[in-house]
Amino acid sequence: MHSLMLLLAALGYVAASIAFARSFSSVRAPGQSRAPIVLLSVAFALHSIDLLLEVLSAGVLPVATFAGGFSFFAWLLVGLYLALQASMSLAVVGVLVSPLAFLAAIADVLMRGDDVAVPEALRSPWLTVHVTLAFLGNAVFALAFAVSAAFLIQQNLLKSRRGGAIVHRLPAIQTLDRLSLVFLLWGFPLLTLGIVTGGFWSMSAAGRFWTGEPREVLAVLTWLLYAALLQMRLLGGLHGRRAASWTIAAFALLLASYLAVNILQIGGRHGQGVASGMSAPEVTATGAGAAGDPARLPASRASVEGVRA
Repeated sequence: MHSLMLLLAALGYVAASIAFARSFSSVRAPGQSRAPIVLLSVAFALHSIDLLLEVLSAGVLPVATFAGGFSFFAWLLVGLYLALQASMSLAVVGVLVSPLAFLAAIADVLMRGDDVAVPEALRSPWLTVHVTLAFLGNAVFALAFAVSAAFLIQQNLLKSRRGGAIVHRLPAIQTLDRLSLVFLLWGFPLLTLGIVTGGFWSMSAAGRFWTGEPREVLAVLTWLLYAALLQMRLLGGLHGRRAASWTIAAFALLLASYLAVNILQIGGRHGQGVASGMSAPEVTATGAGAAGDPARLPASRASVEGVRA
C-alpha cells in the first residue's frame, strides 16, 4: 500500500514535469498553464499520504537510507515550493523542482524492502528534530539554488535578446535576486539548528557531541561556506550574477557531500550504521530487540544510513 502510494506520487511528479515543459514551450502563453501546479499538488498529496502511513507503521520518520532521506527532502521541497507558488508566480522554479521530486520518489520505490525491526537508535526524539531541521534547511537552500539558476537563465535570455514571450512571463531578475537572499536567510539558521541538534543526537546515541566523522566535517564546511556567502551578500555588496553563481556552487557542495556520504559510504555512523558502530545487517538483527518494540520499518531503511542530512 505504501509503495503504491509513492509510485502514484512518482507518476504524478513526472506528469507535472512534462506539463511544466509543455507549458513553457507554449507559443501563446508560456508558463501560464495551471495544469502543472495541479498535477504537482496531487502528487504531493499522494506523497504526503505515503509518508504518513510510513510514520504510523514504523513510529519514526522514514529517513534511514539515502532513498528514504532523499524522498523526505523532496517532499519538503515540493511543499515549500507549492506554498511559495500560492503567493507569487514562480512556475520556472517548478521546472526544476518536479523532476527532482520524481527522481527521489522513484528511487525510494525501487529501493524499498521488506519490513524489519526499527533500531532503537532511530527512536531518539533528537533524531526526529535533527532530521526535520536539517532537511528543511536543505530544501530552502534548494529553492535558493533554483531561483539563482532561473536568474542566470533569464539574464542570459535578456542579454541575447532571445526568448520572446518567455522572458516576459518570468519574474523580474531583481525579484529572483531578492528571493535568493531571503531563502539563504531562512536556510542558514535551519542548517545551524540541524547541525546542533545532530550533535545532541550523537550525544544520546554515541556519548559524544562531536565524533569527527567525514559527514560532520563536511557539514561544518558547508556551514562556513553559507556563512561566508551570507556575509558577502549582506555586508560585501554581493548580488546579481556573482551572487547567483556562488549560491549554486554552495548548494552543489551541499549535495555532493550528501551523495558522498550515502552513495560512497564515507560517513561512518551516518553512512553505515548506528552509534555503536554496527553494520546495517547487525542493526537489523538487534536494533529494537532490547526494548522489545514490535514496530517495523522497510528493510532498506534499517540502518541510520543517510540520516545526517
